[in-house]
Formats: sequence, structure tokens, C-alpha cells
Amino acid sequence: MRLRYWTAMFAAGGIAIGLSYLVDTPAEHAKAAPDAARTDQSGDKSIEDDEVASVETDADPDTPTAAKDTETWTQVVGMGDSLSGLLAKAGLDTETSRKVILAIGSEFDVRHLKPGHRLALELSDDGLPQTATLEIDDGSRIQATFGEAPSVQRLEPELVSVRHAGEATVNSSIFAALDGAGIPTRFATDLELILGETFDLRTQLAGGEHIRLMWREHSSGDRVVGDPTIDFAQLDLADGRYEILWPDDNSRRTTIFKDGELLQTFDQPIRGARLSSAYGLRMHPVHGTVRMHSGLDFATRQGAAVEATQRGKVSFMGKRSGYGTVVELDHGNGVQTLYAHLSAMNEKLEIGQQIDAGTQIGRAGSTGTSTAPHLHYEIRVDGTPVSPLADTQLRGSSSRARTKNSLLLVGEMQTELDRLLASRG
Repeated sequence: MRLRYWTAMFAAGGIAIGLSYLVDTPAEHAKAAPDAARTDQSGDKSIEDDEVASVETDADPDTPTAAKDTETWTQVVGMGDSLSGLLAKAGLDTETSRKVILAIGSEFDVRHLKPGHRLALELSDDGLPQTATLEIDDGSRIQATFGEAPSVQRLEPELVSVRHAGEATVNSSIFAALDGAGIPTRFATDLELILGETFDLRTQLAGGEHIRLMWREHSSGDRVVGDPTIDFAQLDLADGRYEILWPDDNSRRTTIFKDGELLQTFDQPIRGARLSSAYGLRMHPVHGTVRMHSGLDFATRQGAAVEATQRGKVSFMGKRSGYGTVVELDHGNGVQTLYAHLSAMNEKLEIGQQIDAGTQIGRAGSTGTSTAPHLHYEIRVDGTPVSPLADTQLRGSSSRARTKNSLLLVGEMQTELDRLLASRG
């Protein structure tokens, strides 16, 4: 399937730019930087499942009839930098800069430019860009090509993943234990969030608890890309042994065992995504006040596929205040799920349509009240939000065969963990 074809016309200094989207890794369509040409701020798109990336423009900085000598200009983004400021530093005039911003903005929200990103321009001998490439923090590159065949594409890096293992004994806190053992401290948050409804790792630790972890780190060439990804944890706590299986990049299911018995399963709406904020009171990232967070947040890239966690009927598609673009499913018996801040909705969905678990309903984004691309996911019972990690009505199915397979996988993970720890000497 393909993304619905549409054209947004931009006016910048009397020059019109047409954008035709057939998106493979779609982003919320270009949100104008403060000094860029005006664009549609809605952030909405309709999507279908299998798409091919390409953005064509009918206006470009230069249309050469023959190859020109080029030079490459590169700059690492620093604190306070804007894309328009970097382009000005490269010598581009305002009109040309706007075209580059609009092209890159079709695949990346330029408001999320941050230190460590890298901008590279191939400039012809007259100073006009032939290509503009923005490398972002997950190793992806947004590449805009100008000239006779203008296009924009998102290029994903070829990653090499290496597994690591570590163990630690708690004296004061999970964070301190991991830090002292040379284990990424971000995993302290992962553990606290996933066990939050079962065991409070911030208040119930007495000291002496033992933790063993296995994770992956990703690299492209000689550069580390993105954050490490936790795969498996074994925690010996006061009330028993917990073993946690996180979903890999092709799975949506987290499974928790306690003393060898299935304790909980949870099917998340984005494959391989990281839980970044739990249900409950928290400091609101935008408003700066303590407020109730009525669901779970999953940190993910712009445009990541969002899937229904369980079979249900589409009950709402559209905008909803601070939630931005929303899809809501009705699962019967008063249970609903809500998927918010989407950049796109599946245009094949209709209100009242029954869909299966795993059906793509949209793409992650940053619409509504949001600081960065992520998915907000809620479960509501009779209209009242409940903790998705505590709710029993929509937990993933736990058939005997599935539980047996998970136990076998736990055994494999323990064997690999033992091997990696032994190899460290």
C-alpha cells in the first residue's frame, strides 16, 4: 500500500515548492522553523501499510545542465544552533535556506534539531547546494538532493549489534549499583518502570539484592549509534527471583516471570520501543507542574509504526486537544485503548471497523502537547484511565504453549548471560 498522495504548496519569496509524499519512514510533515516558510502545522497524514519513501520538489536551489565542481561543508550542531543559522553560516541566502529547510523538514521536524546532529552540504562552485544531509542521533540521515531530479529520502544506517552482560549487587540504589558495575544507568529507569506495579525498586530495596542484565549496543562503522537496548534481566529481590524478557525489534511483548511462574505479559503498541514514562503522578514535561499521567509513553523515532495491542473496533479517529492526532479502539466490556500524538493515521481504517491485534493504525509523532516524537498509550475502563501494566482485561494472552516458549527463551537468555559473564574473566 502507499501513502495517500498529496501536495502542499509553500510560498517563500515568491517561489512555490510542491511536495509529493510517498513515504517509507514518514515523519510528521514539515513544521516550519521560526524563520522558515509557513507550512501546514496540523501534523496530520493518512497512511497505508507498505510505503516507499520519496519527496519530490518542483523548485530547487539550482538546476544545472552539466556537472559542477563541488565542495563539502560540514558542521556539528551545537547548543542553541538552528538549521537556518547553520545554513546562513554556510553562506546560503535566505531564499535558498528556506528551500533546504522545507525539504529536510518533510522527513524531520526541524524543531527537534539538537547538539550532536551533523549537517553536511555539497556546494557547487557558485555556492548553491547540490545535496543537504542532516545526520540525526539515531544514525539516520535525511538527504535532500537538488537539481534536475530533486528528492528527499531518509537513509537508515547499517547497524552492527553486540551483546553485553553485567551484574551488580545493590547497596543503596539500583542506579548506584549499575553505575558502580559499569552497566548503563539508563537501565535503572527501565527496571523501575516495568516492575512499578509489582515491586517498587525505589522504596522496597533493603540492600544485598543481586541483578544480572544483558543488553545490546549498536554501532555503524566506528561510531556508537543510539542508546543501548536491554534484552533480559534477572533480579533476586526480597520476595523472590524476577526474570524479565523485553521485546526485540520484531516483537511487541514483554514477559515477566517470578520464581519460574508467569507473572505478567504486556503487549506494547510499538515493536522494540522503550517505555519512557509510566502511569501515575509525574512532573509534566511541558507545563512544569505535577500532574496525573494517565497512560504509558514509548520513546521512539518519528514515523514508527503503531499497532493495535488487541482486537477491537475503531471508535474514534481525529484530533483531541493536547493528545494531538488520536486513534481509539473499543474492545468491548467497557474497555478502550487510546493511541495519541500520532503523525499519521491509517487511511484504510473506518469508524466501526473491527481490526485484529497487530494491525497498523498509524505512525508515531509529536502532535498535540509534546516535546519530542513518542507514543502515548492508554487503557480506559468505563471511561476511566487505568494503568496498562496493572490492567488484567487487556493483558496479552498467556496460553500454555506461549508460556512454555517464553520459559524456553528465558533459559536461553540465562545460558547466554552466563557465557558472556564468564568471558569477561
